[in-house]
Amino acid sequence: MKEDTSLDLGATKLGRLLVEAKLISDEQLKKASDFQKAVGGKLPAVLVKLGFITDDQITQFIARRQNLRIAELDKLVLPENLIKRVPRELIEKHTCIPTSYRDGVLTLAVADPTDIEAIEEVQLATDYKIEVALASRAALSKAINQFFYAEKPVEDKSKEKSKEQLLRELEESPLPREIDERASREGISRAQLQRALVRILIEKRIISEDELIKKAKEIA
Repeated sequence: MKEDTSLDLGATKLGRLLVEAKLISDEQLKKASDFQKAVGGKLPAVLVKLGFITDDQITQFIARRQNLRIAELDKLVLPENLIKRVPRELIEKHTCIPTSYRDGVLTLAVADPTDIEAIEEVQLATDYKIEVALASRAALSKAINQFFYAEKPVEDKSKEKSKEQLLRELEESPLPREIDERASREGISRAQLQRALVRILIEKRIISEDELIKKAKEIA
């Protein structure tokens, strides 16, 4: 008989399949089902909470069975303009995150590919065709938290200020006498020193080429 690989993986069916794959026992499935009835929640999350199986094991099992790709979120750089293609409330409500977009197709990483409500809501909100990729619930939560709740570096504003200060000092201040004298002894001109300084500042990402050109135009 051909193996059923449809996306009809309801909680009960998934539980039985995990037992058949010897990833959990019948007793563990019963305990998880009883816990779910008493407390609520989704069966996969309950199984993980009770320590019967890991998030990654469930993700890998579903991916193999449904022939779905696993999105390795920790290795992906997710640009802001990509994440913002999906309303934040839907990302947090369904614990999902977009991982790529091309030609009207948005790839959405989810923990549960059978959550048709989540997929349809994202599709309606974005008007894109949705392609599903898998990720563990823990990995999704981590990626969402990093994007929406990670503290912005406090140094950003001071860095911008220091860049402006640095450009102003380059414009107004003479070189320190010691450097001037040493450069003179070694046959290095002031113009060479200035070029070297600019190159170092750009290489160390203290200023960008655009900032340099902009400032040069201002003082020209």
